Amino acid sequence: MLRPEWLTLFLLFASGAQAATVQKTFKVSAQITAGCALGAGDGSQTTDFGTLSFGTLSSLYNNVDVASTSGAGSIIVTCTPGTSISIALDYGVNGGSATQRFMSSAGKTLAYQLYQDANRSTVWGNNTQALSVASFPSTTQTYTVYGRLFATNGFPAVGSYTDTVTVTLTY
Repeated sequence: MLRPEWLTLFLLFASGAQAATVQKTFKVSAQITAGCALGAGDGSQTTDFGTLSFGTLSSLYNNVDVASTSGAGSIIVTCTPGTSISIALDYGVNGGSATQRFMSSAGKTLAYQLYQDANRSTVWGNNTQALSVASFPSTTQTYTVYGRLFATNGFPAVGSYTDTVTVTLTY
């Protein structure tokens, strides 16, 4: 049998063994800032936008006009809706300018230009010649690039003419 003093002591310790509960809170947050991606914005890692091709030609007595398509020169952009953006195209790696760009093959060149519009009246370039969008829509956009290969005096030198144009997206 337990003595009364031990029983009292036991009950004192037993009541102190009960767990106490203390609660505090913390916040969970995320801040979303404007963002953009060149490409579909779906995580796919395409290295470029393909090739804007003027085709296979034997003579250049007349200008040759082409328009890009998805995977063949069109620029695909995904941004946070409402974001103001600018899409600039540099003048290529062959010494181009705002008046003409150049494709080259073995030291020979062909002059061409890239435009924002089907009428080929608005050159697509850097700075003031960049395409501007004041408020990006809620869906991925595909921007067509319009090209013009300028006529020469007949038959240019045989070769595979190329240039590389860099797209810069600013937001």
